[in-house]
Amino acid sequence: MELIDYEITGFVEFPHHSAKSIKTIDSGRTNIYIIAYDENAEQMIQMLKPVGCFCGDDMSLRQNPISDSEQLIEQLKNNDVELKDFYFRDGKSFNIISNVLIGWSSLTYEYLYRNDPWCCTFRDLTNEGKKLYYSMKKLHNNSEIRILTFNNIK
Repeated sequence: MELIDYEITGFVEFPHHSAKSIKTIDSGRTNIYIIAYDENAEQMIQMLKPVGCFCGDDMSLRQNPISDSEQLIEQLKNNDVELKDFYFRDGKSFNIISNVLIGWSSLTYEYLYRNDPWCCTFRDLTNEGKKLYYSMKKLHNNSEIRILTFNNIK
């Protein structure tokens, strides 16, 4: 097994080469964001134009809040819509209030035994990353907070 030279930085504990259920692919960077959003906000305050492929958010792993629309999921994977147009609940779009790039790696990560991309969760944050997450929750106490993962960024 050839080791790939890679760069990891930020507040995320990315999977290591020794992780038995994760494989690394040298096909582009992985970026992790913490965002605050509000479905009922009058206007969009910030825009985050995703690059690469949207892998998912930390909540979709537990309760699958992303719409079941196959067409929408394909648009997200193909980067045909902007993040402000993502749908998390019942087809409702949301407005970003705040976003922070909290970690990045020069590699892409996938699960070894299924063909799904790795998505960052709260457990994958460093202690400093967890503090930042809680700070975002405190700062935006009336908003939803999510961790978003994008990979294959060229």
